[in-house]
Amino acid sequence: MRTALYIRVSTEEQAKEGFSIAAQRDKLLSYLHSQGWTLCSIYTDEGFSAKNTSRPELQRLLADMRSGKLDVVLVYRLDRLTRSVLDLYQLLKEFDRYGVRFKSCTEVYDTTTAIGRLFITLVAALAQWERENLAERVKLGMGQMVREKKRPGGPPPYGYDIREGRLAINPHEAEVVRCIYRRFLSGFGPLQIAEELNRQGYRGKMGAPWSAGTVSHLLQNHVYSGTLRWNYALGGQRLNPPEEWMLVEQSHPPIVEAETFDRVQQLMEKRRKTHPRALASDFIFSGILYCSRCGSAMSGKTASTRSASGKRYTNRYYLCKNKRSGACQAPAIREDLVEQHLTETLLSYREETRSAVAEAAASTPLFTPRLALQEQLRKLAQKRQRWEEAYGEGLIPLDDYRRKLEAVKETEAALHKEIAADHTGQMSAADRRDLLLDFSQIWSHATLTERKHIASLLLKKMEAEACPKRANVHQRTVEVKRLEFH
Repeated sequence: MRTALYIRVSTEEQAKEGFSIAAQRDKLLSYLHSQGWTLCSIYTDEGFSAKNTSRPELQRLLADMRSGKLDVVLVYRLDRLTRSVLDLYQLLKEFDRYGVRFKSCTEVYDTTTAIGRLFITLVAALAQWERENLAERVKLGMGQMVREKKRPGGPPPYGYDIREGRLAINPHEAEVVRCIYRRFLSGFGPLQIAEELNRQGYRGKMGAPWSAGTVSHLLQNHVYSGTLRWNYALGGQRLNPPEEWMLVEQSHPPIVEAETFDRVQQLMEKRRKTHPRALASDFIFSGILYCSRCGSAMSGKTASTRSASGKRYTNRYYLCKNKRSGACQAPAIREDLVEQHLTETLLSYREETRSAVAEAAASTPLFTPRLALQEQLRKLAQKRQRWEEAYGEGLIPLDDYRRKLEAVKETEAALHKEIAADHTGQMSAADRRDLLLDFSQIWSHATLTERKHIASLLLKKMEAEACPKRANVHQRTVEVKRLEFH
């Protein structure tokens, strides 16, 4: 009899005696040899629940069965195969279709008789009831933990630690979280923030590099505003009906203010509604600039020209999207003229924005190398403490302990030297205020990407057109008919 051994352990069962992979394999092989059967293959699903049949090794077993490679399917217990009555019925029907027997080495089943089928169905029903009953108890317990303002299981999110069942702020990580929120509100996207974090040497909770998805998830997580959320998914995807949602405010110390968190959600909603091409475009006013004649969006384009001396220049323009179809005859607008108008307009608001700029100038610099270096020092101190405890317990010899300690001291000395040489953030608040008020200097020194960030942060919509008094596009001026700020 060609026999397939099927083994399954779910994550919560792997540590239980008698359910481990090795234990099941030993039992099954002993039974197989006692019956004189031939081992065909062993199929092992590690870390999969039996609530459905979407398991890679089970699907491979079924495929081999349909190919006529098997005569018997042997399991340690019925609940290793399935905990669903419907799945059991369909599997037994499939086994019958291909003439394959089903056998449990610890239970007596005879699937060839009606009473045997009834018995095995009852056992499967009890297994399904046990799983569903356990799920209900766990869900009820987690809900009660949320009501008591305790985190309902799982590791703490970045920025927090768990102390006595509650979330407590991790000062070093919390500062990075605040920097991420400030950076996003200043116009940077999740991918750019992640790249900047990785460049500065920051890592996630478990030491993994940052990604756009991780940053996006962090920006949408209510936990940072001091709210505990349960049964409520990110990105507007609710997994459960509204009556089962649970949001407990002021359950733990917030890392960012509620007002800041709400502003981030509004900005993320705006970015979701913005066309991806506008977000990805390197044109400064893409998604912001509209034709004042017909109201259509204007798209950026480049054109190359050659001077009399033979030198080639690249010029950037904006064209009304309706011009291609002939529905609008608005002339092209030079990007540098739009930039000039924006800087002149913002300089006119210099006095009105002085107080807001002063407040921004007094804030902590974003993603400074000093913070990353200090975080590395903190982790080295933790490593040193673990080695001291290990040496005290006799887990490592003295020579190893001294060698590790010496390596840590060298690394710490190098980090202290880098911190001493880092002058980030030494500019006074008054100097930063004067610099921020000189918008023309900021704009002239900013890269195209930074200018796009500034424009998207400040402007909601701009309607403009080129004044066609001159036929030569290089001699035209631009007239802004409407300017909306956020």
